[in-house]
Amino acid sequence: MKLGAFTTFTPEYTFPEACRLIKSIGYDGVQPRIVPDASAGFDPSKPFNPWGNNKGGIAESAFFEDPQGALKPAKDAGLQISSVASYTNTNDMERAVKMVRACGKAGIRNVRVGAGLPIPKDKPQWDALKLVDESKARYKELVAEANKAGVRPCLELHGGTLFPGPSGTANFLRGFTPEQVGILYDPANMLSDGWERLDLSLNLMGDFLAEVHVKNSVWVRTGADANGVAQWKAQSAELEDGCVYWPEIIAQLKKRGYDGWLVEEGHTDSASHKRLATAFAHLKRMLGA
Repeated sequence: MKLGAFTTFTPEYTFPEACRLIKSIGYDGVQPRIVPDASAGFDPSKPFNPWGNNKGGIAESAFFEDPQGALKPAKDAGLQISSVASYTNTNDMERAVKMVRACGKAGIRNVRVGAGLPIPKDKPQWDALKLVDESKARYKELVAEANKAGVRPCLELHGGTLFPGPSGTANFLRGFTPEQVGILYDPANMLSDGWERLDLSLNLMGDFLAEVHVKNSVWVRTGADANGVAQWKAQSAELEDGCVYWPEIIAQLKKRGYDGWLVEEGHTDSASHKRLATAFAHLKRMLGA
């Protein structure tokens, strides 16, 4: 298996700086963060924030105009591109199509593109199957454009979406082939929304499995309600200190013959260099390397 790192979680580094750091630790590749132009700025007077104040975000307009140039720092550092992490989805088909076409020009095989109409939050009942059908129809349009460019759009298992776990995602992808679309497997995301046992998850995804995202989470008690019933939430944890048992995941991936990417994307407050180096050492031990 190959090890990569996601630049969202190196917010104190520019993209070229992050690539050099990732390479110096020993990683094989990088997952670049491509963001809407409005999110690409950095304010030095404010604290670093992976999502809101990040020096390493590549603006969509720059990527659309010259995708090879935008990703050149990775090549210069000797890194492969595991996949592109975009913030596009089929609610804005024009941007999503531009994204897959730019990836095609850059020779990128896998790109994260969301599928789906927003889940209604303002009413208790809504037609879930209709929402899935409408979302799938839109994704078919995108897949047709992406496949022309030699690109495979990928759905990330993520809370708050129509596809938080493998069962829902596998059902959504009926009619597609693993050559057309992929799944980005994220067990830590699933801890709070979409958890399914490991063997079931891997068999449901099968050859759709395109990439594995590596981080951890842990359940913490936040208090109790007025009746004394405990309240809990999942929060980020260090890789070796959470509820997701990575040694078993990696062991099962090895048994299946998976030789793709493990992409570190730790959400903790640890300094990027320390977190990346620690995660790299843990992953190497788990891989038996």
